[in-house]
Amino acid sequence: MASIRKIAAVVGSSGIGKSKLAVELCKALTGQVINADALQVYKGLDIITNKMPLDEREGIKHHLMDFLEPEEEYKVTSFLRDASQKIESIASKNELPVVVGGTNYYIQSLLWNNTTIGDQRSPSPELEDKDLDFPEFDLLETSELYDRLAKVDPVMANKWHPSDRRKILRSLRIFHQTGQPQSEIIKSQKDHYEAHGLEPRYQALVFWIYSDPAKLNPRLDARVDQMIDTGLFDEIKDLRNHVVQGKIKMPGIELEKYQRGLWQAIGYKEFDPYFEALEGGKNAAELEKIKFECTERMKAATRRYAKSQIKWIRNKLLPTSLNSKDNQVIVYCLDAGNLETWDENVKEKAVQIAKAFQMGQPLPEPKSLSKVADAMLSLEQQMKDTQTKILTWSKHVCETCKTEKGEPLVLNGDKEWEQHKKSRHHRKYLKHLRVEEMRKAYFASKQAAEAAEEANATK
Repeated sequence: MASIRKIAAVVGSSGIGKSKLAVELCKALTGQVINADALQVYKGLDIITNKMPLDEREGIKHHLMDFLEPEEEYKVTSFLRDASQKIESIASKNELPVVVGGTNYYIQSLLWNNTTIGDQRSPSPELEDKDLDFPEFDLLETSELYDRLAKVDPVMANKWHPSDRRKILRSLRIFHQTGQPQSEIIKSQKDHYEAHGLEPRYQALVFWIYSDPAKLNPRLDARVDQMIDTGLFDEIKDLRNHVVQGKIKMPGIELEKYQRGLWQAIGYKEFDPYFEALEGGKNAAELEKIKFECTERMKAATRRYAKSQIKWIRNKLLPTSLNSKDNQVIVYCLDAGNLETWDENVKEKAVQIAKAFQMGQPLPEPKSLSKVADAMLSLEQQMKDTQTKILTWSKHVCETCKTEKGEPLVLNGDKEWEQHKKSRHHRKYLKHLRVEEMRKAYFASKQAAEAAEEANATK
């Protein structure tokens, strides 16, 4: 195999210390950071996008950060182009490119060739994002879009929830741009991978910094409080003013308003009610109540996002690394559960492994680093690859439970179905039906007995 560039990547949930480790790796191995966070590409807005403060970067160069205007969008195709150029430039100087960020599909698309084919975000890196725009779709209701998708690609329609407008739109756009159903593209990709294996773009070390949610969540809550204390409201207020003044345009479609570009940042939409109340002249007591509710909403959204990041790593990044050709991409899980031992368990282990990697020396077995590493990396055996999950996805109909319209309840996927069957509402309703059946059976039996007695009496 021809020699390919060596890179390191740092992944993990929000607030886990990814940027900190990236800086430490660059200091120890003479490297430069390449940002892989879809929100940190925007100019300013340092607090809401959680950029690492300049003084904490310790002079390490950071690329693909702080360069885009707020109303612009930065797609995976642009990231692939720009990041690849930066990697080539950094590696040509015999320095280590360190890719770090919370947008995991950016990193995954960078590590392997064509892993974005069939994904809801991009059918292929070769296709320009503008080619996927079909303005006429924006005028249709989500239910109409879903019906259209069900006709041209029933497999993907079966996967998406009928109200998930963004994913439905993506699948439709892929079909109309490529002429192929997205599910067929995914199947073709899966068949290719099974026959030939995944082709890595780079020889890569991936450091997954992990903490149990019970330990991480309080840190995430504290970080939200810190963001508020250090000027989050000023950033939001300034951004809102620019929108009102027409200096910045938000996405025009109401249903997609908070689902594109910078507007996805956790904090902006969560504090909408507070700023509307503030601008509406609510009294201090009401404002404080709304502020508290919005803060709790932001904390909950941050915890959910961290959970989704871990889910992506476990369900997509790890299985993909297992199928990588020649073991070119290796994932190490670092235990960040205890902040007091962060240097020992995270920094020192990562630096030691990265130095051996750079020098071409033998690397340790990933599961051997800690009990946490062994547990988290062993989960890979329980996973299906992403393509198989999509192609075998199924909906379930609960004829027992009904929607508000009186229609049978539809559950999307085996996991949601299993959760529903265990839910209190479902079990309670089943019990109610059993009692009702017993009651009907009792009265039917009683009526039959009475009828028999009456018949005997007339003889």
